[in-house]
Amino acid sequence: MSRRRIATTGGTLAITALALASLPAVATLALTPPTTATTPRTASTVPPHKTRPSGAACAPTPRPTVTTPRTTCPAPVPTAGPSVTASPPPDPPILSNLPPGLIEALQRDLGLTRQQVATRLLNEARLTPVEARLREKLGDRFGGSWFTGTLAETLMIATTSPADIPAIVSAGATPKVVRASLATLRAVKQRLDDLLPAHPDGGTIRYVDVRINKVVVLSRNAPATLNVVKSIGMDSDLVVVVHSEEDPRPHAPKR
Repeated sequence: MSRRRIATTGGTLAITALALASLPAVATLALTPPTTATTPRTASTVPPHKTRPSGAACAPTPRPTVTTPRTTCPAPVPTAGPSVTASPPPDPPILSNLPPGLIEALQRDLGLTRQQVATRLLNEARLTPVEARLREKLGDRFGGSWFTGTLAETLMIATTSPADIPAIVSAGATPKVVRASLATLRAVKQRLDDLLPAHPDGGTIRYVDVRINKVVVLSRNAPATLNVVKSIGMDSDLVVVVHSEEDPRPHAPKR
């Protein structure tokens, strides 16, 4: 065996050139570096606000968030000024020439506002010429007329002949076929006015009601008054007796 000189210093292998040359070409030299014992470092627990371990990453210190309150301007407070009372709208021209107290009476009796009273009067003024033309056209067949609806929107025309219906509709009114004409009803009332006052149970008030096509008699004793009506030969189908405590008396003339 060839002479070899191997010096090991600090884990480093030194081989002389002569010994290296004498080794077989296929020889494999396996060297294991010396193991150096290392004492593990024990990390001491240090409060994070005093000391951080060596080599530790520097964590960012959270910065306190300061919220500045937003200033909101208060809504302007309206200052109290002089109170202004809205004046009522002017009356329509149709109300300007009415007798004193008539508007208030219509409001009270019909439950209307002032403007509704004006509307009703306008409707009546518009339909009155229609009624006059139909009254003349129908002649002795005319049975009377009246307004319907709170604001007098509809004009009713009574006739004794169904043949008058197209003419009434074309004029802008609503027809109603009745038994007796207005002239007949007035004649019945006149006869009752002449005969009933002589009887104690003859009733107190008599008037023509074209809506029901009859003469109405008001009486405190309705059955007795009806017997009187039949006894004087009146057509009871054209007369209706209604109980009432009304007792009209004529007023003495003012001096």
